Amino acid sequence: MPDTLRLLLALLELGPRLKDLLGDRWPPYADELQELAGRAGRGEDPARLRPSLDLLLVRLLAEAPATEFVAHLMEDMAAPTAATEIVTRRGRISPLVVPEIVRPTTDEATGVVTIPVFYGTDRARGDDTPSHYFGGVRGTLSFGIAEVSVPTHGRDLGELTSPSWWHLEFSANPEKHVILKSVGALDRDTFVTGLKDSLAAADLHDVLIFVHGYNVTFEDAARRAGQLAVDLKFAGRTLLYSWASAADTKKYTVDESTIDWSRDHFEAFLQLALGEIGAGKVHVIAHSMGNRAVINTLERVTSWQLPSGAAKLGQIIFAAPDIDRDRFVQLAAKFKGCAARVTLYASSRDVALLASKFVHGYPRAGEAGDALTVVDGVDTIDASLVDTSLVGLRHSYFGEKRSILNDMFNLIVQQLAPDQRFDLQAAGDALRKYWSCRA
Repeated sequence: MPDTLRLLLALLELGPRLKDLLGDRWPPYADELQELAGRAGRGEDPARLRPSLDLLLVRLLAEAPATEFVAHLMEDMAAPTAATEIVTRRGRISPLVVPEIVRPTTDEATGVVTIPVFYGTDRARGDDTPSHYFGGVRGTLSFGIAEVSVPTHGRDLGELTSPSWWHLEFSANPEKHVILKSVGALDRDTFVTGLKDSLAAADLHDVLIFVHGYNVTFEDAARRAGQLAVDLKFAGRTLLYSWASAADTKKYTVDESTIDWSRDHFEAFLQLALGEIGAGKVHVIAHSMGNRAVINTLERVTSWQLPSGAAKLGQIIFAAPDIDRDRFVQLAAKFKGCAARVTLYASSRDVALLASKFVHGYPRAGEAGDALTVVDGVDTIDASLVDTSLVGLRHSYFGEKRSILNDMFNLIVQQLAPDQRFDLQAAGDALRKYWSCRA
């Protein structure tokens, strides 16, 4: 019997003991074990089960009552050739065996893709459920892996599907909804080693970092990162930098203060991605207020001392940036040439940015129309014509609209310049040239 199935059976047999040890924290683990058992019972390849099982074990090892119990089980069943890593267990650091490389998997029967999202965050810890593993309060910079499942059958490109009461959906269904399945914390060294090994096994040795905007929970940020990776068909590894957004529409100014405070943490995370994991290129997609951490970090990029052989910045995408337009122009002159290409997506129909302009008194860099930002070294894309949603703030078009996703695919995966991308047409004049998305 393959080691994966032996380990799965062992965990199922030990379920009652783990339930006694963990109490109220056990049910989510039990549900995941039953799901894995069901997949095994349907004859799924054990190699496809192993990444999910490994992430489950990493989380169990972080549960103080079960740590020693599970560690002994893994040591007993470990293959002789398994690599040894270090994992943080509630403040203690101990050696343990992690036998498989964490990588994306696809359930061929259902079309559900499971993406490991390697995260860095300066959010404070919440409880042990995936949805509340991190809250909206500032903490210290920490690392780990979030497991996100993304359906590909019956979900439109760009949809960040969740259960909806008007569809009589009261619980998440992996075949319909984008789900944050698990979150596991790792110490920095283990995170770097695991990501480096995972990236070395990938078809593409590039990484994509997603930085979310204002009023976003860790759960929704991880879900969006996984959805983008799947819809962009990104073959490298997906990273998330999640700053401590309060995820409350009434706390806009709180988030403004926090994103400035978070800049140094993002800078450290970006330097890690460039210099320590063996990446070829590092691409960044930043949305809304999250652009502030990115652009203020790029201002300092020429002063960095990265190791020999460090990765290069590939595509930098400023999606609907909630940044003062004049400040963006100032900073763009400083980071010009730091990346292979810098792209700005703007829209004249972005209600959230119009509200931000009202608050601040000056246009935002993500606005189009008369306020459109056109600056040397940045490809400006006017997305106004494709932002046709009838509800909401029309602020998340970068991840929801098929034409924008297609354009980002051509930009990141195909490495095409604007004049080579089908969905774009030249606009403006020789002195103020930009690009417009076709309707």
